Amino acid sequence: MEKNKEKREPLMYIHQPEFVWPEPVMQRVYHTKNESQKAEKNSKNQIYEETKKEKLAEETNQHVKEPEQVQKKKEPPKEEKKEVRERPAWMDIQPVKRFQDMKMDEKLQHLMTQFTTLPCLFDCGEQSHKGILREVSPTQIQVRTFKGDIVTIERQDLKRIKLLGPL
Repeated sequence: MEKNKEKREPLMYIHQPEFVWPEPVMQRVYHTKNESQKAEKNSKNQIYEETKKEKLAEETNQHVKEPEQVQKKKEPPKEEKKEVRERPAWMDIQPVKRFQDMKMDEKLQHLMTQFTTLPCLFDCGEQSHKGILREVSPTQIQVRTFKGDIVTIERQDLKRIKLLGPL
């Protein structure tokens, strides 16, 4: 027996309604490019190619005539303009250092410029404070601990900063 995958009407209803098959909504309107637009583009490309060929022909003619002119007149050679290619914007992006690879000043600057506050462990040798960096000055930093206290730490006492992760 073959399995037919054709749509069939329901075999039996208790109350036999008039069954209307739903008509799927499909795209009825579409746009195509006009042949005139394609022709214009092709003509523009042809004009561009022709002008390019003419320029190349003129340059080759100039190169042929230049040796004769050099013999008659000794002129300084003309400087050829080199095409300066602009680098794409994505090539100017510098890779970001890992937080562990940053120096202490870079870490503090990074934490202050972040849009979100990142909880950190501030290790001072004998003591360590878990909290969020609030303020940085040349000699000290202020940290708001998870208990709500504000602790002032001397920068020279600060040994390392370790990220704990988002709150």
